[in-house]
Amino acid sequence: MIRSNGSSSEGAGGSEAGGDYFTELAACLIAAGMAEGEAAATVADLSGYLAETESPDAYEEFGAPQDFAARLTEGRTAEQPAAGAETWKWTADIYTDRKYLNHYGDQGWEVEGLDRFGRFVCRREPDAAMRWEYRRETASGAKERESVAAGLAPDAWELCGQWMYFMYFKRPKAASAGPAAALGELVAAPDRQLFLGRRYRGKVKQALVAAVISAVLAATAVHYAGDRMAFPILIGAAVAAPIGLIAGWYRVKREVMSGVEDA
Repeated sequence: MIRSNGSSSEGAGGSEAGGDYFTELAACLIAAGMAEGEAAATVADLSGYLAETESPDAYEEFGAPQDFAARLTEGRTAEQPAAGAETWKWTADIYTDRKYLNHYGDQGWEVEGLDRFGRFVCRREPDAAMRWEYRRETASGAKERESVAAGLAPDAWELCGQWMYFMYFKRPKAASAGPAAALGELVAAPDRQLFLGRRYRGKVKQALVAAVISAVLAATAVHYAGDRMAFPILIGAAVAAPIGLIAGWYRVKREVMSGVEDA
């Protein structure tokens, strides 16, 4: 992604400079054809992400607003799919996304982008379908994303979607497998839109069990300890719960950054 020729002297998270950046970004998104509601939601997502990463500058993280808007709306003015083309939107957890991308890429599904909900927007033209392969990279900031894309371009990898700090790339499988990548008979379009793997389901279950246990213990302690102990116990539970969630999030983030996948 091209970085801005200008710069901001203030941080983006909640600052006046950050507000100016996202105001300009919203205007660029709308000018590129994005609906006002979708533009507002997109800007809200990005603003929250920036605050979470504690990045000092929106320009450093995303690049110039007009360039970033062009990337986010890429393909909206492209030619309409050929008559009979199939479309499909789906999502998977972060431990299984690459597995399913390549599984369905083998069935001719080409990712054209990600929508604001993080769903893969796919298309397949029955009369001209080909196999696709995918890879995911991580990068923080416009400069690093630009470097990752440039490093993969010589091997025919093309950026096809971006979500937070994840970058998704595609290329025709013929680039690596040659004639063996030819696609024969098409498999019927999937009837699913959500894929959750074992590892992800296990983490959700752990979080729910921990929350239930904490609530039961707090309620039991309050009941038997009386009103004198109720307030301190509830305060302790209120503090412990967010800490546990944050610790769980960082464990997941470390696994994702290291490339852990479902078995």
